[in-house]
Amino acid sequence: MCTARSSSPSERLGPLLFAVAALAWAAPAAAQSPGLDPRTLGEKQLVDPLDGHEFTHQYVIGTNGLGGHDSDGCTYARGVQPRVFAVATSPTTLFSARMEQWPEAVPPDLREALLRRLVDIGKEVSNVRDLKPSERYELAAVSAELLGASHFAIGELYLIGAWTVRDTIVGFLPGVQGASDAWVKLGELVPLAQQQTEAEPRTRAMFDLARLSHRGGFVGERDEFLMLLDTFEDAGIGGPEKRAAFFRRVGEENRLLGKARERFRKGIAAGEGSGEEQAFYRFLAGDLARRLGDFDAARTDLEAVDLSPQASEEVRLRARDVLEVIKVQKRPEKPPEEGAK
Repeated sequence: MCTARSSSPSERLGPLLFAVAALAWAAPAAAQSPGLDPRTLGEKQLVDPLDGHEFTHQYVIGTNGLGGHDSDGCTYARGVQPRVFAVATSPTTLFSARMEQWPEAVPPDLREALLRRLVDIGKEVSNVRDLKPSERYELAAVSAELLGASHFAIGELYLIGAWTVRDTIVGFLPGVQGASDAWVKLGELVPLAQQQTEAEPRTRAMFDLARLSHRGGFVGERDEFLMLLDTFEDAGIGGPEKRAAFFRRVGEENRLLGKARERFRKGIAAGEGSGEEQAFYRFLAGDLARRLGDFDAARTDLEAVDLSPQASEEVRLRARDVLEVIKVQKRPEKPPEEGAK
């Protein structure tokens, strides 16, 4: 766990600008998965349960945990993230589901409503191959809801869909282990970069620090680092444009995080799952509230989890870890993002 400090890393930086030598800088637009080695992918034949069409779905054969994990459970591999290929989408009806949960059939009484909903969505889709991973997860959430899935299961689809957007923001940062570890690493990186004075390494530094802050859920620090780009000359590498793309993707991730949080809260209110499961999803709802800038709601949920006799020890420790960071991280100057409440 982190130890509470009197100021955030960004406040301790003051007016100085830094380049982060320990991180490999990558612009948001380049943070998508690189060209794939065919040897990393397997193929499985699936049959659309709505119209019987057979199609091939590719999936990642193996992975690693070299990138660590975020407080909300998002894990990272070096190379392609398996979640990018985890949801299969039928090219004929848009029916979508996780590959390992792909149904053999859909009950006849549900087929018509599901087809009607997917056809309506399909009016906006010109080519299934062009769907982003996050869009496939949203289609899977729609399919799951119409098939009667729990709020918790639907919320997880929105959450993982949000992670696929986060992938395009943060790229690969090695070995970050949750919120407090990200906080400590953010502070430790500062001395590595204090000697940089040129515009280009300064620009790279702001993006590196913003990426690490985003992984940690430090929304105030993230925004501050990116706004510091306005305090020095443009490095000629498209800093303002990359910042705009960064914020657009943050907005898209937040939209999906808001949907996930809403589902988790509905599942808790409906009494879904066991007491231990409810505590886990309340932890997630609290951490997502923090990532969306709603710190009061985050603290309320996380403190409740910490005191819950039904929460597992692991979940209580995760809640305490995030609560320690909430004490010291910077509050964003703007109101919470849409979906935070």
